[in-house]
Amino acid sequence: MLPPLPPAESKPAPSMISRSAILFVALVALACASPAYAAEVSPGDFFETKIRPLLAANCFQCHGPKKQESDLRLDRREMAMKGSADGPVIVPGKPEKSPLIKAVNYHGDIKMPPKKKLSDEAISDLTNWVKLGAPWPDGPAAAGSGGASAADFYPEAARKHWAFQPVHQPPLPAVKNGAWVKTPIDAFVLAKLETKKLKPAPPAERPALLRRATFDLTGMPPTPAEIEAFLADQSPDAFAHVVDRLLASPRYGERWGRYWLDVARYGDDAGYIGDNKIKEREFLFAYRFRDWVIQALNDDLPYDQFLVAQIAADLLPHKDNAPLAALGFLTVGRRFINHRPEIIDDRIDVVCRGTMGLTVGCARCHNHKFDPIPTEDYYSLYGVLDASVDKDLPLKPADGDKSSDKVMALEDLPKHPNPHVFLRGNENNRGAEVPRRFVAILSGPDRQPFHEGSGRLELARRIASPDNPLTARVLVNRVWLHHFGEGLVHTPSDFGTRSDPPTHPELLDYLAARFVQEGWSLKKLHRLIMLSSVYQESSVGSPEALAADSENMLLARMNRQRLDFEALRDALLIVGGDVDETRGGPTVDILKEPFSRRRTVYAHIARQNVPGLFRAFDVASPDTHSPRRFVTTVPQQALFLMNSPFVVEQAKRLVKRAEISSAGDPVERVRRLHRLLYGREPTDEELRLAGDSSPRPPNPTPASPAVRKS
Repeated sequence: MLPPLPPAESKPAPSMISRSAILFVALVALACASPAYAAEVSPGDFFETKIRPLLAANCFQCHGPKKQESDLRLDRREMAMKGSADGPVIVPGKPEKSPLIKAVNYHGDIKMPPKKKLSDEAISDLTNWVKLGAPWPDGPAAAGSGGASAADFYPEAARKHWAFQPVHQPPLPAVKNGAWVKTPIDAFVLAKLETKKLKPAPPAERPALLRRATFDLTGMPPTPAEIEAFLADQSPDAFAHVVDRLLASPRYGERWGRYWLDVARYGDDAGYIGDNKIKEREFLFAYRFRDWVIQALNDDLPYDQFLVAQIAADLLPHKDNAPLAALGFLTVGRRFINHRPEIIDDRIDVVCRGTMGLTVGCARCHNHKFDPIPTEDYYSLYGVLDASVDKDLPLKPADGDKSSDKVMALEDLPKHPNPHVFLRGNENNRGAEVPRRFVAILSGPDRQPFHEGSGRLELARRIASPDNPLTARVLVNRVWLHHFGEGLVHTPSDFGTRSDPPTHPELLDYLAARFVQEGWSLKKLHRLIMLSSVYQESSVGSPEALAADSENMLLARMNRQRLDFEALRDALLIVGGDVDETRGGPTVDILKEPFSRRRTVYAHIARQNVPGLFRAFDVASPDTHSPRRFVTTVPQQALFLMNSPFVVEQAKRLVKRAEISSAGDPVERVRRLHRLLYGREPTDEELRLAGDSSPRPPNPTPASPAVRKS
């Protein structure tokens, strides 16, 4: 959801300032009181937020996984409790008898840390921790400890999570109603329905099915001529021909390209980068990335190549700079006032969540709380992406074209030093050095550092590898989400241990395995899904299915879906009869009059000032990766459709269309409007309502001058 507008600035009265200052000081004092803090939070949270970072920053260099002076190791509970060569150093519940507490207080011969005494607050935290019984929750090794494989310290259940296991193509389940099975997808869905003694909904009516498919693949409604042609074609392959025609349309890339731009947090400016920097804020060539995505999808570029190009196109063979537009996946993000760690963090997030459903960003300041992703893995990827710099590169102009267009690309730096862990995420507090390499949980026992330049190409190939258990699963789930309104996994960008499990795990693996086997072809995946009986179901379910599965987790019917903003606006342009189907090029302002008639995918997306219309209709935020759009119902949506000059303009264009204005009979006019707007014939009730609302001449009184004159 897009962030709310900031409140209006106000200045409190002097008395309010004084009271606010007193309150602020009191709150700070309370927050700094360690005993109170320890009492208010759980022992586990106290350890994770206070004690583990303290030990990592001050103790692990001499008492960690690489070095254990006096045989003391403090990065793992069992070893810390075992103590040193002289015996235990921690006596749970008794800080006064714990050698560790004596050492940090500099009482006696042993003083730790030897170079500088800890702050009073840190000593107080350690003392209270021991007094609480030295709670040490089960979990990963400490962040920044420099361990060779911190993922090994995660619970077995986390490492054996379903999403981290290899993809296997399961056998098709046996079903009773074999006649309903059109594609293998149906067997997996029907098997679950039959175990619950439920039946799938009947097929959708043909006009509804055509409308569903046309909006799904092109984001526009079918024309009356397309509807008539489909209804007249009674061959068994009639719908397959429709799907093939729609996949071959250039509108397909525009529709599905917009979905990927949500994933890629596409925007046409850098966001806030400082006052009086409007010119520097604009991304003049971001649209080149948008156009590349649309063309790649229309060309059915294999998805593995699609991903590799967006992460490392500059490191692939290329004759000119045009293919480097793909690097916009990394370069069109926010600039965070040019703060480098935030820029790299944003890129780690879009790469990992966008392609693998892996929330690596949660390991920036500490080891991931739930998934087997240590902080070392985060900074290994940080080093890969930090070893390149942004660079706008010129495009080769066409004959006679003096265009100065460029692409927002990347270029490897000449040197690629290994990164260091930022302790607690603080770039000014550096911990152990880590190599640039792939995440441990997906690498196996023989994980090796990247050695080709920055490592971006190696990273891209590891992500897009058939051996990566996440990439294909995440992609087929995204495609399923947009066709059915809900994914097989309901958390499309989080396949970690806290994610929702798949509703149909065998089906998810079947689709992922087949997707890779068929050359990572998105169009083949669409065809497989759309030719299934489950896709062609009616959205009207049986009473039994509604009672047993109100959320339609078993897919006993098709989910009803609302049009997103792009499809809504494009449909208005279509019925207005004069849509501009120019492909590609610079963005356009769709909010100013005279209104642009170009498709909405070409609209200018401003981060600094996101239009209220986009917010009202749940357009994806360009500030961060968007797994899926929110679906809200707010008054502003109805007000736009009733009062917007743009909508009024389309309504006027609609009634002026020849096929509408030429209908002399009001009933025929209503029929033609329904065919054009809804792709179907009006019901008897709709005809009656239309007749009741038809304009009638006034009924003047007999004394009316108008009557006498007539």
